[in-house]
Amino acid sequence: MKLFGLTIQRKAEGSLDDILRRLEGVFETASGIVVTPENCEESPTVQSIVNAISMHIVTLPVHVQRKTVSDGRERKETLPSHPVGRLLSRPNDWQTASNYWADLVSVLVRHGRYYAVKARGMTGPIRQLLPVHPSAVTLRQDADLNVTAHVTNHGGGQREYRLSELHHIRSRARNFLDGDSPVMQARDAIALEIAAQRFGSAFFGNGAMPGMVFEHEPGFKTMTQEQRELFLSSVQQAYGRANRFKAMLLPAGIKTGDPVKVENDKAQFLETRKLQRSVIAGAFGVPPHLVGDLDRGTFSNIEHQSQEFQQKVILPYVQMIEDAMERDLLTDEDRRAGVCIRFNLDASLRADFKSRQEGLRIQREAGVISPNDWREREGMNPISVEQGGDTYWQQGPSGQTGAPEQEPEPGSANA
Repeated sequence: MKLFGLTIQRKAEGSLDDILRRLEGVFETASGIVVTPENCEESPTVQSIVNAISMHIVTLPVHVQRKTVSDGRERKETLPSHPVGRLLSRPNDWQTASNYWADLVSVLVRHGRYYAVKARGMTGPIRQLLPVHPSAVTLRQDADLNVTAHVTNHGGGQREYRLSELHHIRSRARNFLDGDSPVMQARDAIALEIAAQRFGSAFFGNGAMPGMVFEHEPGFKTMTQEQRELFLSSVQQAYGRANRFKAMLLPAGIKTGDPVKVENDKAQFLETRKLQRSVIAGAFGVPPHLVGDLDRGTFSNIEHQSQEFQQKVILPYVQMIEDAMERDLLTDEDRRAGVCIRFNLDASLRADFKSRQEGLRIQREAGVISPNDWREREGMNPISVEQGGDTYWQQGPSGQTGAPEQEPEPGSANA
């Protein structure tokens, strides 16, 4: 059976070959195309998704902060001279901070996991984060449930690391150890899009003309296999690709027949590409307009989908990275002192500024929130009680709102 000119083969499920491919993170799909986290960006949709997520997170500043409590409210103080802050601004000798974050998120999205060796000097803090390719790392759990990482280097040698020696970020996992790759979960949809992409490239690269048919009056059976191969090879060499529109001279007794017609509307070429784009985007939780599907896009729903993408895709990735950094990069002393690592999630990760402020204003005038409640939601430090930070407005009999009246002093005329 052929699909877009590619042979579809089904293999027996559960064969040793399939099991080995599963272990290696490689799968041959029903379309016959092997999809891996490495070659998946041959799919334009996957490439768009990886770029959308990684480039968004690259733009978010990351800070080391200390949380303190004053007047019953939490305050955050940025620590620019903290060793981890310096480490994140220059993770290693060959990557800038933006290179590091772009590569980290790209690997995390495609593989579902990310590893870096924590390189230290003889003493002191972590000096560098040295990325390790996920396919080179195998996690093993012993009978006592202790987990170690076995890393294979480029020369084939192996080294065992304690998990405390690695910076390890992972997404959702089935085995409680390592993250699942969304690429592998959507591999058949990705393979089908790659098949359609290759078919389109070959078809239009041939001038939108299907393969030629030749007729031989005496019959091709009268020719030897070597003669047939020589004839086809000479035609391909003389009239292929760049020469395909030249006049063709054929030997006596050979003529061209009617070519096999390919009707793209019946093959549903465009419909297949649109469907696979939608299916792949759904597997990654990305809205259709970010992968170029604007069939149902309007200004209103695209704005809503963008906010949903930021809240349901970007924010979970940010939280996974923050949690892993706090676990792997901070010391016990840091954690006891309230030190944390936070991306600066500006207004782009929440509702648009105007809508957010309007909602907060309504709650403020209704007496639901105080100025400090408002400031906390905007990521700002609180103001003092004397400045009215904890004042809640009250609604009067006329329906107007205003600050609450002061309690009368004991012993005064109004007491």
